Amino acid sequence: MRPTDFITLSRMTTAPESLSIAHADTPFGAILLAASQDGLTHIWLNTDGAALGRMQDAHPKTRLIEENVPHHAAALSHFTASPQALRLHLKGTDFQFNVWRALLDISLGATSSYKAVATKIGNPKAVRAVGSAVGRNPVFYIVPCHRVLAHDKGLGGYFWGVDVKRKILDWEAPRA
Repeated sequence: MRPTDFITLSRMTTAPESLSIAHADTPFGAILLAASQDGLTHIWLNTDGAALGRMQDAHPKTRLIEENVPHHAAALSHFTASPQALRLHLKGTDFQFNVWRALLDISLGATSSYKAVATKIGNPKAVRAVGSAVGRNPVFYIVPCHRVLAHDKGLGGYFWGVDVKRKILDWEAPRA
């Protein structure tokens, strides 16, 4: 199963006036989800309780409304064996979108490398830039940046820490 089978990307061109936010638990810890009317915009791990502050810092002029919306439920379904169709509404450059689309092609239980992703998007020398785009993924787990490993097959880095990355990969392995 590839995320691209269930997920579509749309580009956020202007900051939304409001975002619907919700809290949930996952196999990897508490998360904060945010969605505009057009799709899911963020998922942040909230194990330190600071996700709401990060959301406010990222969107200082956007009104945050605590309410569950269908985009949240669709996102949470991706932590189960029955993922639903999900629309992502993300802010990013053309390059970042190309990288995120390539990540959506990595199947559950599979991994790739930064170099392989760079080659897939037609820019094999952009390994560091790919790493940067992977690190700017705003939707934890949904765009599977955790499935990208270093060239030596080591875990490499991860925004949420390599312990979380290992936990996710170990959780996915028997579900593939």
